[in-house]
Amino acid sequence: QQEKLAGMGRMVAGIAHEIRNPLGIIRSTAELLLKRSKDTDGVNAKLLSAIFDESKRLSKTVGDFLDYARPKAPKQETVDLAMILEQALTFLEAKCEEQGVAVTRDYGPGLVVRGDKDLLYRAVYNILSNALESMAEDKERLRAPALRIAATADREAVTLAVTDSGPGFCPENKTRILDPFFTTKDAGTGLGLAIVRNIVESHNATLALDNAEDAGARVTMTFPPA
Repeated sequence: QQEKLAGMGRMVAGIAHEIRNPLGIIRSTAELLLKRSKDTDGVNAKLLSAIFDESKRLSKTVGDFLDYARPKAPKQETVDLAMILEQALTFLEAKCEEQGVAVTRDYGPGLVVRGDKDLLYRAVYNILSNALESMAEDKERLRAPALRIAATADREAVTLAVTDSGPGFCPENKTRILDPFFTTKDAGTGLGLAIVRNIVESHNATLALDNAEDAGARVTMTFPPA
């Protein structure tokens, strides 16, 4: 199974690499024409906007395939996870307000690990974004959507847990949700959590998916201390 996945990854990486360059030209050309479309009629502007939006979405999909098939080796720097959390939450602040999500921060500075801050930011951002998406899909049931980020650090480990009040992980999918290309969403590559797992494991850390005692999903990352 691992050999099949590796072979599929190499094939996908080759195809995605060939797609990326012409797709970039399409995207940049559509963006340029869109900026000039103020002088044209509304129909052309809508068409150009659709081309730009769809090429942007496809570019992200291609990027996900490449990131999974050719994972980047992490840098070895001193990184404070608390700073990464604050950056990600600042970027997602508007989305939290739009969805009415109450965010609880249960951590302080000094969550120091060794690794690559850009890769760790991506992993943290993806987990937080997934939590918001799951609560948005369950908004009819949720009266008070909530997101709790808790972290601790000691001599043994640095532990970060993200808990949401959404529907949680479906028991029958729990063992498959980290598999590449598996997704329960209508739109998506199924590579988000697979990429997160690659990033976490490349930092000699572990990733655990559980359901919280009361409700919702909990994602826990456990890192060795710096």
